Amino acid sequence: MEEKGVVSRGGCRLSKVGTAVFLLLVAIAFVSLAVAPVMAQEDVVTVTVNAPELVVEKATFEVTIDVDSITDFNAGWFDLYFDHKVVEVKDVEDGTLGETTIPVEDWSHIDSDTIKVFLNVPGDTAVGGSGYLAKMTFKVEGDEGDECVLDIDNGLLGNITAEEIVADWIDATIKIGKKEGEDEQQPPGITAWEPAEDAVSSTEGESITFEISVDQEVDISWQISGIGVQTDEGVTEAAYTNTSAVAGTWNLSAIATSTETGLSSMHTWIWSVTAESTEASEGTPTPTLAPGVTPTPTPKATPTGPAVKATPTVKPTSTPKSKETTPSPTSKTPGFEVIFAIAAMSGIAYILLKRK
Repeated sequence: MEEKGVVSRGGCRLSKVGTAVFLLLVAIAFVSLAVAPVMAQEDVVTVTVNAPELVVEKATFEVTIDVDSITDFNAGWFDLYFDHKVVEVKDVEDGTLGETTIPVEDWSHIDSDTIKVFLNVPGDTAVGGSGYLAKMTFKVEGDEGDECVLDIDNGLLGNITAEEIVADWIDATIKIGKKEGEDEQQPPGITAWEPAEDAVSSTEGESITFEISVDQEVDISWQISGIGVQTDEGVTEAAYTNTSAVAGTWNLSAIATSTETGLSSMHTWIWSVTAESTEASEGTPTPTLAPGVTPTPTPKATPTGPAVKATPTVKPTSTPKSKETTPSPTSKTPGFEVIFAIAAMSGIAYILLKRK
C-alpha cells in the first residue's frame, strides 16, 4: 500500500515537498542561464581583423589582430580563414598589449585556406590593455578586382585562472586594385640620353648625333622646333644625326610614346648652330629654315637687282633760266668808263663855248 502523498515514478519515490524543491532548483537554473549572458556581456572584449581595404597586385601587406581593453589575459588561440588564390600568409609575428609583448607560441597551416595561431604569455603573468594579439604578413596572389574575406573564428582567450574571456570576433574584407591617387599606367621612362648636356652647339655643316634610351618599347619621334624630321617605331633606343644644320638656335626634341598605353615622355636639347663665316653676304638674305627641313619651292619671279637704300641729301635750289641767252660782255679795265665820260663832257662844253 502506497503511502499518501508519495509519488512513485520508475522506481523513484519523490514526496510532494521534494518535487517542489526540484522544480524550484530547475527554475533557478534557467534564470541563471538567462542572466549569465547579460552579466558576461559587460566584460566582452572585441577582437578585430585590421586589414587594408585595398591592396595592390603582387604586393605584400600587413594585418593585425586588434583587441580592445582586455584584462588578465594569459593565453589563447584562433583560426584565420582566407582564399589562397587571392592572398597567402607568409609570416605571423608576436603581438603587443601596451608595452608588453604577446608571444606567438606557434602557428601553422591547417589547410591551404586556414591557419591556426597559438598565443601564450610565459609563466603566471596576466597582461591587459589595448593593442594587437598578432601581426601577419600577406602576399597578394590574385588579380585586380578580386576580393577576399579574412574570417577569424574558433577563437578562445583565457585569463590567469584558466577562465574564458568572452570576445566578439570581427572579420575583414580586402580587395585588389590600384591605390587611391595612383595611376595604373605610367608614361615611358627615359633612362639615358646623349649628349648628356641639355645645351649643345655645333657649326654649319658639322655632323652631330643625338641618342636616347627608354625603359619600354616605344615609338620615338624626333622634332626640330616642332617640325618632325625622323620617326623610329617599336624601339627602346634610337639616334638622330644631322649634317645640314644652318645657323640659329633650335629645340631638338625626342618624344617617346608607349606602343601599349599611348602615354609619352620627352627630352629636349637646346641646339645652337653658328655660321662658318661671320661676314655678311651681299644681296637679299636666304630665309633660315630648320636644319634637315626641305624648303617648299616657290614660283619664279622676274629677276630684280638688290634693293639699295639711297643716302638722303639736301635738295639744291634751282636757278631760273632766261628766255634768251646773251653773251657775257668782255670785262674791261676798271675806271675806263669814268675817263671816257669826262672826256665826252669836256668836248661838249668846248663846242658850246665856241659857238658863243
